[in-house]
Order: sequence, then C-alpha cells, then structure tokens
Amino acid sequence: MSKVHHTQYKKNYKKYILECLETEDELIGKNLSDDEKINYLFDRFGNEYGFQIERIGEYRAMTEWLSGLAINIPYTYSDIIELAIDMGSIDNNPSEALKDRVIENYFSFMASVILSFKHKWVA
Repeated sequence: MSKVHHTQYKKNYKKYILECLETEDELIGKNLSDDEKINYLFDRFGNEYGFQIERIGEYRAMTEWLSGLAINIPYTYSDIIELAIDMGSIDNNPSEALKDRVIENYFSFMASVILSFKHKWVA
C-alpha cells in the first residue's frame, strides 16, 4: 500500500488495534463488539496503570503502558515498519531517517490512536 491521507491510515490503525485485541487471552473466542473491546482495553489500562495516569497524565501513561508490551501489537523494528507500510502511513520504500522517526514515535502514536477511541465510544 502506498501512503494515504492521515484520516484514512488512522482508521486503518483503529481497525488493526481492535483486531489485535481479539488475540488477548481473556478475549479469545468471545466475539465481542468494538465497544466491548474498547471498554476491556480501558478497564485494563486503568487497573494496571491508574497510578501512572494520575502521576504523569493519560497520554504519557498510555505510551509507557504500550511500550511495556501491554497488548499484542508489533514491537520489533521490522514489524513496526511493515505495519506502517501496510496501514498506509508511510510509502513502501521509506528512507532510513523516516524509519527511525516511525520507530521513535510508534508507541506514542499508538497511544494517541487508542485514546481517540475513548472520546468516541467509551462512556
């Protein structure tokens, strides 16, 4: 896939993250709605990282939580770059500098995508 507009690739990431949640041990085989997956994610985040949310804020806490591999999203250099290409956020042949930027900002970007769920679906 070639690079697409940010509104489209963010939708791609949202769909991808929701699919990743289906592989969480507690959710396998449950056939949950998107709302139920999102509620599970935020409940777990709050239970595991509530102390950090109060201390450093929700965005930084979510970034830190994800960087600790809290959910089943890619975490290796090559898998992160492949995901960025597949989602359309970068072109097929990114420069090394672009790859480095993607890696450096990956968990904070994923945190912003996940936190955008809260504003749309979570009560």
